[in-house]
Amino acid sequence: MKHIKIKGLIAAVHTPLNKDFSINFNYIKKQVEYLSKCNISGVYVGGTTGEGLSFSVNERSKLFREWGNIIKDTNLIFIANISHKKQSSSSKLGIEAQNSGANFISSLCLDPNVNSPEKLAKWLKPILNTTPDIPYFYYESPKFSRKKIDMEDFLIIANKELKSLVGLKYNNTNLEMLKKCIDLNNRKYDILFGVDEMLISALELGCVGAIGSTYNFAGSLNNKIIENFNSNKKNLAIKLQKFSIKYIKIMSKYNYLPSSKIVMNEIGINCGLCRDKNNHLKNEEVKSLYHDLNKINFFKEIKI
Repeated sequence: MKHIKIKGLIAAVHTPLNKDFSINFNYIKKQVEYLSKCNISGVYVGGTTGEGLSFSVNERSKLFREWGNIIKDTNLIFIANISHKKQSSSSKLGIEAQNSGANFISSLCLDPNVNSPEKLAKWLKPILNTTPDIPYFYYESPKFSRKKIDMEDFLIIANKELKSLVGLKYNNTNLEMLKKCIDLNNRKYDILFGVDEMLISALELGCVGAIGSTYNFAGSLNNKIIENFNSNKKNLAIKLQKFSIKYIKIMSKYNYLPSSKIVMNEIGINCGLCRDKNNHLKNEEVKSLYHDLNKINFFKEIKI
């Protein structure tokens, strides 16, 4: 499958919720407008940041349709996350994503019995055969898949078995394996890096695109990292990267996902709370989060 590598930042978008925890489809347009102002290249819909697995297949299908309708007249790339424990449900989501105008589909493998490159390719094959014409990124994340599979070996097998696979959403700090995946088959595969606080490391190894949750609210700042790196102003890029490490550390201290939604609300993009009530912060935690972020001038630094 022919594929032009994605350049720039892809925001792993939040799913906006109403007070009753239903999806607030009316707010997606505001997300799109803000991301466009930040010169974001595209969106990754319904992934971990978007709490995709907290929603039903029908809800996720409607989410894909709404995103497709809203961004069809923009230049934003649309990647739909179709992860599901059941292969049949993942296949259905793939069809819905394709019908919604998604440019790409992507997924984790959540089957605990899949623990090798061969088994992974075999598990994905019937899903991708359902939608052979839409390019696919495998979502490599040991944290969320609970798997340690060699991605270089997987790509070698996938080259023969999975014709629609064009690359990886690489949420892994293993830079040695990242480099091998980038260089494989004369740099055939598009490796989108997914560890925001290590963006410079990925750029040094040859990545030209990245997917991350911080690009929802700090897209402009991270674009400056890329711009300075590409202009041989590495010291400036490193300075900005160190700042990103600071705010990610602060947000992770209070539970990163709900903290990131609170940040979105603060900058005027009201995404509501997380659907999982275990991912809600107490009032005193919210106050402490604001205090710690203001201490490093966070909201001033990310302002566009």
